[in-house]
Amino acid sequence: MSTENKYSVPELVSFVRQGDAVAYQQLYQRFAAKILRTCKKMYLCHQDAEEVVQEVFLKVWEKREGLDSSLSFNAYLFTIMRSSIFIRSRKQALEIAYKQYQLNYGVQVTCNTEEEMEFKELKLFSEKAIASLPKGQQEVFKLKFTEHLTAEEIALRLHLSKRTVENQLYKATKRLKQEFQSSELIPSDLFFLLLIF
Repeated sequence: MSTENKYSVPELVSFVRQGDAVAYQQLYQRFAAKILRTCKKMYLCHQDAEEVVQEVFLKVWEKREGLDSSLSFNAYLFTIMRSSIFIRSRKQALEIAYKQYQLNYGVQVTCNTEEEMEFKELKLFSEKAIASLPKGQQEVFKLKFTEHLTAEEIALRLHLSKRTVENQLYKATKRLKQEFQSSELIPSDLFFLLLIF
């Protein structure tokens, strides 16, 4: 048996947790190509896909002391990958959503500086509205729309029932919708369009 396949993934994860760079390299060799292929299936260009692979494994090394060899390392990698892709795409997606808003509402923007200022104002308003939510609602809402976790994943992370998570999400979105409806700055449907991305 080659040295490369001598240890199981859980054993390698345990070694990495202790700072073993050789075990880390072996995990990289086992999983990097799979992550790269998945990124390309999600329509990332080759360069962006390679950067995501590097980001994923950098995160693994940075968080190595918190690794749990009893959990699926494959699932852990793909959770990081998904988050990395969403973060990478976030700005572009928001810009697309805002441009769609301009088309839908007939907003004419004549200069890039003006558009940039409006976009920053919109983003700041959204962030303040989210920050005004009660702590529990805010935490669940951010996990849902920033880290793009499902209700089940949020429930597991926060040690809550799925029903509690869904209830918190409902209350948060209802409150935000009311706040945006009362504001002349941003139509509520634009805010929720941004959340889709």
